Amino acid sequence: MSCLTSRWPRISMLMLCSLGTGGALAQTQTYATPGNYTYIVPAGVTALQVTVAGGGGGGGGYDLLQTGNGGGGGSGALLQGRLPVTPGSTVQITVGGGGGGGTSDSDGNPAAGGNAGAGLGSGGAGGAPGSTGGSGGGGGGGGSSSLVVGAIALQAAGGGGGGGGSGSLGGTAASGASAGGSAPSDANCATGTVGGTGGSPGGGDGGGGGGGGGGVTSGSAGTAGQDGIAHGGPGGAGGSCHLGAVQGLTTSNAGGAGGAGGLASGTAAVTGTHGQVVITPLLATAVPTLGQWGLALLATVAALLAGRRLRRMAP
Repeated sequence: MSCLTSRWPRISMLMLCSLGTGGALAQTQTYATPGNYTYIVPAGVTALQVTVAGGGGGGGGYDLLQTGNGGGGGSGALLQGRLPVTPGSTVQITVGGGGGGGTSDSDGNPAAGGNAGAGLGSGGAGGAPGSTGGSGGGGGGGGSSSLVVGAIALQAAGGGGGGGGSGSLGGTAASGASAGGSAPSDANCATGTVGGTGGSPGGGDGGGGGGGGGGVTSGSAGTAGQDGIAHGGPGGAGGSCHLGAVQGLTTSNAGGAGGAGGLASGTAAVTGTHGQVVITPLLATAVPTLGQWGLALLATVAALLAGRRLRRMAP
């Protein structure tokens, strides 16, 4: 039964109901554009439900002259949990960017490795293809996203970039950032590390390796490909982590999606999806004092007596 639909006298019920509620709940905040932000914990809020997603890796470029497609980028990590906080505290937020797609000679851009995704730990740039032939560049690694408040930190790793196509051999797709399966406690969790730069065959003919994802630890660099001999290798995912009193922590590879690799039919590689940070403030449950309970009880008794008196006076 709700407070306002009760048959009890309305004034006394409103007093009782007000004892068990806090202030109005502040709105959920979503940060989805790469960059740095601050969030101030509102008055009355003692916990935050948060989601932190790293940026996805970019896809590898295709081979212009043969049938080698680029490998897809890996997805960023997704961390969720509840954090105890103090009203007025400052939360530091970084949103990681998706890694750029590797390019090929005929997709409107000179053949090159994909750009690195920015973040607390930036991704590594994709490796350039060989200077001879028409192989594809490796995709850039995604940047890590983070949230830090007081002694508590969460960092969601970026995904690795896909390998570039090498002749008839397609670039290898990168695995998702939760392939390692966890976000262990790490004293350095508020610090990011840049992902490895994808390998390049230099003067040979082959696809570039994918850039590694950013994180508390660096994602490994993808190895360079060689036409007809070796695939362009994918970048590894960065490392995720947590520090401090994170309640109900869950991890997955459902962060920023990896970009699709380029297709030898002429479809350009795709940039990885940016990460994001979502904060939902949670109010403390008010605990009435003995004095408040006493006042509410007196008001209830007075209202009941007034109601009885009115019934007696009625004709």
